[in-house]
Amino acid sequence: MTQVLDGRAPAATASPPRAARRESATTRLTHALLPYVLVLPLVAVLGVFVLYPFGQAIYRSFTEWNGANIDEFVGLANYRAMFTEDPLFWRSIRNGSLLTVAFVAQSVLVPLGTAWLIHHLRSDRVQYWLRILLLVPAVVPTVVGFLVWSQFLQPDGLVNRLVGVVGLDSLGHNWLGDTDVVLFALILVGFPWLNGANTLIYLAGLLTIPRDLYEAARMDGAGRWRTFWSVELPLLRGQTRLLVILSVILGLQNYDNVFLLTQGGPADASVVPGLLLYNNAFRYGQYGYAAAIGVVLFVVIFVLTVLGPARPWRKEH
Repeated sequence: MTQVLDGRAPAATASPPRAARRESATTRLTHALLPYVLVLPLVAVLGVFVLYPFGQAIYRSFTEWNGANIDEFVGLANYRAMFTEDPLFWRSIRNGSLLTVAFVAQSVLVPLGTAWLIHHLRSDRVQYWLRILLLVPAVVPTVVGFLVWSQFLQPDGLVNRLVGVVGLDSLGHNWLGDTDVVLFALILVGFPWLNGANTLIYLAGLLTIPRDLYEAARMDGAGRWRTFWSVELPLLRGQTRLLVILSVILGLQNYDNVFLLTQGGPADASVVPGLLLYNNAFRYGQYGYAAAIGVVLFVVIFVLTVLGPARPWRKEH
């Protein structure tokens, strides 16, 4: 016989089955581990092809290694020779710095101006086709472009012919064979430096600027130039920082144009750190010394592109 207190039957509390609780815990654990499992192949690839070679380069920079059987630990001898005994190292740093500054200016100023001009065109159709045309040079292999410029800069090439057409024959040079002008010739390569990707990055930034800001500037009596300096340029700070960082990295690492056009000559007048590293490793067999150059180059790039912009970025945000 069942007793009922206060006229109400006792409520039954059903507890979840033990199997359901175990399945729920397993599901939570699976969801927690899944991101790490998905990232694991990428970490493995980075470890094998990036981190391990990087660690080997640091170790080899303290050795005298010829890439085969000679592997003698020499401590800081490679770094000491680099900073105190190798005049080519400091010349390469000077040349690389000059070419990098020019490359940053080409990669930022020209695309910024080009993007601004395209953005303010009245015809949307013209804007569309210009954006398409900006990417056409990307289909030409870089090596082909350098070889074409090599012909342009020969004593009987296009550059000297154009100089002669305007009556400035005295300015004609053997551009790639004159120690006084070879760096200027390397800077000239790629003129007018229309970088399609960088221009599109700036165009994307300009398209995100609210129209209200343009209307407010117009009501304040600001012209195109004032609007650019007070409205557009400050709002493109993020794009500019990105392109400066990427340009510094590419500029300091770059050696392919020098390798193809001058081989570092004449008389080592155009040698850059990347080419110096290449020559020591693959021409002279001094892999330990080349590794030391690579480590120094990495430290310089890391300081300029990671530690340098970090503080202004923290202050801004």
